[in-house]
Amino acid sequence: AGDFIGVSKTTACLIVRDVSVAIAKLRPIFIRMPETESEIRDLQLRFYQIAKFPRTIGAIDCTHIKIQSPGGPDAEYFRNRKGYFSLNVQTIACPGLKIMDVVARWPGSCHDQTIFKKSRIYNKLVSGYWTNS
Repeated sequence: AGDFIGVSKTTACLIVRDVSVAIAKLRPIFIRMPETESEIRDLQLRFYQIAKFPRTIGAIDCTHIKIQSPGGPDAEYFRNRKGYFSLNVQTIACPGLKIMDVVARWPGSCHDQTIFKKSRIYNKLVSGYWTNS
């Protein structure tokens, strides 16, 4: 809060928007799934060394990010099972906890399985994009 002393709400919103856009533009460079056989084997080896998980290239989970009620007729879709408004965000991380994929567009009432089955990653897995090397 101290960083915005004397800054109007409008200016703060513009700053947050501009920084968010700048970060989003970097997404393809820093947030990406493995593409080469070498990257896949490296991840598999690292997961095996840590937890003895064979042929694993990522750890996936969803988490609720609290938001204010978006209002309007669809607001209740954003209320999660714990009673607060949220986005249900799916992430996939590598053994070093670097995020490799993010899906951040589903309302809090949406089940984790639905998010996964509608994801680009699920479609790649089902199609055999990442084989059992």
